[in-house]
Amino acid sequence: MTFARDVRKQLSQILQKIAKEPLDIKENRKGEEFRRDYRNLRKALCVGYANQLAERKMHHNGYRTLGFRGQIVQVHPSSSLSSDELGKFPDYVVYHELIATPRPFMRNVCSVEMKWVIPIINKLNTLNVYKLSGGGMDHVEEESGIPDLPKKNVEVSAAADDNESRIQAARERFLARKANK
Repeated sequence: MTFARDVRKQLSQILQKIAKEPLDIKENRKGEEFRRDYRNLRKALCVGYANQLAERKMHHNGYRTLGFRGQIVQVHPSSSLSSDELGKFPDYVVYHELIATPRPFMRNVCSVEMKWVIPIINKLNTLNVYKLSGGGMDHVEEESGIPDLPKKNVEVSAAADDNESRIQAARERFLARKANK
């Protein structure tokens, strides 16, 4: 959050120079406006970092990352994320980076509300990661949760020494890939 505050301060200084007018960001704000701005910032982070959301585990403060390959992570000890009166962290968080140690940690963590996360989760469940990445369906892993689609059997002629048969084989491979999309 301090990083976001510093970026905002830099942008306001740039705008001051452009507009030739003083921009008082903090002096004229009231507490309610601060809370609204903070909430809007957290909502923007939730949408912008949709692939870096994590959901708290049921009985402890560990989190499971949401998305294509979920993993169990902890909040980094240097984080300023605070727990409630029962000692539990928020149900959903957005993080900036994962640190790979013997225990994986999330750093730069911010709490987000469940009503912001639910539409994102629904959208992530409908995405086909392999299709988005431009990959074919040849190498779908079993654990990914994507159902196996029936594959068309396309006979590709054996590549002979002459150019004509190699061109024909390449054409058939191209048409087979095109038919799978």
